[in-house]
Amino acid sequence: MSGAGVLEFEHVSHAFDGGMEILHDISLAIMPGEIFCLLGPSGCGKTTTLRLAAGLEECQKGRVLMNGTVVSDGRLHVPPERRGVGLVFQDTALFPHLTVAENVGFGLGALSEPARRARIHEMLQRVKMDGYSDAYPHVLSGGQQQRVALARALAPDPRLILLDEPFSGLDSQTRSMIREEMLGVLKAHGVTALVVTHDPEEAMYVADRIAVMNRGRIEQVGRPVDLYCHPVNPFVTRFFSSTNRFTTRVAGGKANTPFGPVAAPAGTSDGDSVEVLIRPEAIRIAAAVQSAGMLGPIEAKVLDSRMLRRAVFMNLCVGEFEGTHLHVHVRSPGHHMPAGGEKVSVSLDPQQTFVFKAES
Repeated sequence: MSGAGVLEFEHVSHAFDGGMEILHDISLAIMPGEIFCLLGPSGCGKTTTLRLAAGLEECQKGRVLMNGTVVSDGRLHVPPERRGVGLVFQDTALFPHLTVAENVGFGLGALSEPARRARIHEMLQRVKMDGYSDAYPHVLSGGQQQRVALARALAPDPRLILLDEPFSGLDSQTRSMIREEMLGVLKAHGVTALVVTHDPEEAMYVADRIAVMNRGRIEQVGRPVDLYCHPVNPFVTRFFSSTNRFTTRVAGGKANTPFGPVAAPAGTSDGDSVEVLIRPEAIRIAAAVQSAGMLGPIEAKVLDSRMLRRAVFMNLCVGEFEGTHLHVHVRSPGHHMPAGGEKVSVSLDPQQTFVFKAES
């Protein structure tokens, strides 16, 4: 491999005791200054991948490289303290008996005392915690503790920062604020970071690129916009949002929907069974139905509607479709909430409709 990445995995597979394989043939390259997310459900192998990068697990098959140098390959294993990697975990892992300043300075023993104090002050200023040098972790909020954990990880000037679900223990408002602050610090200083998360919205917000993982395999790697707009399979499509799902058959190169036909995927033939996934926001109500490129409109009956912050979530009945009484979910921006039993006119945005060959 070229060695261009700060961190690279080459055909890495890993199994726990008892032979259960948790990773299968993982290959990734994380570029300098890039914020890269491993995204997937619990148990998919993303934290194991991060532990292999940190040196907390030894590579069994394949190779792990940093800046083009092998750090683990089944024979050689460079320990964590020699990899120049910073770690930030969900629980922060701050030392409770040390002050904020002592926590940040823990890995700076090689510096002179004046240089060490200056570095601690610089790091605390970066994360807006310079007024808490003498405080102990137990008096800090969860968000403040995460700021200190990031300062401690950045203090030795590592080549790579590894963050394992760093925001999941925070309430939603604090999570948004700390996430934005951390992203600003990492980007401002050109830090390369690998972030593990199960939250697709979080991954799309922080990442330059995302690897979607499932059952120890990588399903798709790409920019957030590519994964959302051009998912390669049903798993990736469903992971980024809820979907309306049904199966139908190909006829004339098209897959039928209640709104009209949409293009069938390449490699399918007439008569093949396909899976159609429609995002709730792809179904438009009333005034939006005349937009260019839309399919429909058709009439639908409102079963119920609920306000969900910036959008209204509706359950609609679109009538009979291929022998099934079909209900669809709709997410509509704004505050208009049609009453149950009301008839509305709806159409479909084919750009947010995804068709895949049905699995046998």
